Amino acid sequence: MQRWEYRIEESGRGLNRSQLDNLGRQGCRLVSEIVLDDPHKGRTIRAIFERLRD
Repeated sequence: MQRWEYRIEESGRGLNRSQLDNLGRQGCRLVSEIVLDDPHKGRTIRAIFERLRD
């Protein structure tokens, strides 16, 4: 059975190209991005990644 591990990255403007490339080299795959609008914190983008666990 395959096992997956998940990672959540947050930022105000989304992840930049070098961050995405670095996560890809680690074997992570982007699953979803969620935009959260909070009146106190402003906009936050939450990216969810998965990686096959050894």
